[in-house]
Amino acid sequence: MITGIVTPSLAAVVRLHIEDANGQTQAIDVKIDTGFSDFICLPLATVAALGLVLTTHEIVEIADGSFVRVPVFSGVVIWDGKPRRIDVHALGKQNLIGMAMLAGHDLAIRVQDGGAVSIHRVP
Repeated sequence: MITGIVTPSLAAVVRLHIEDANGQTQAIDVKIDTGFSDFICLPLATVAALGLVLTTHEIVEIADGSFVRVPVFSGVVIWDGKPRRIDVHALGKQNLIGMAMLAGHDLAIRVQDGGAVSIHRVP
């Protein structure tokens, strides 16, 4: 189970541990974004600080409906207690977790300041 909290601005946030280029895990708080269909999106500066390896570029539609070319990096997160290789999109200024990361899980959010967030694997 992965847990988090709802912020005063009603954002649901969980803490993930992402491996850097040296194999050390770094804690990063990510906001759950049900409008983001991929795994994780981090600012380019964060991706660079982690030393992740560029794998490709993708054309993606962003929130305003426009399309942009985004670099995609290979990353490893600790998910449900195990390492999981994922795509990390480098875009914007926020740390986001998307629906691909949540696939096969139940998401529960008590939408109030300080409310509980939990992510459980579907049996």
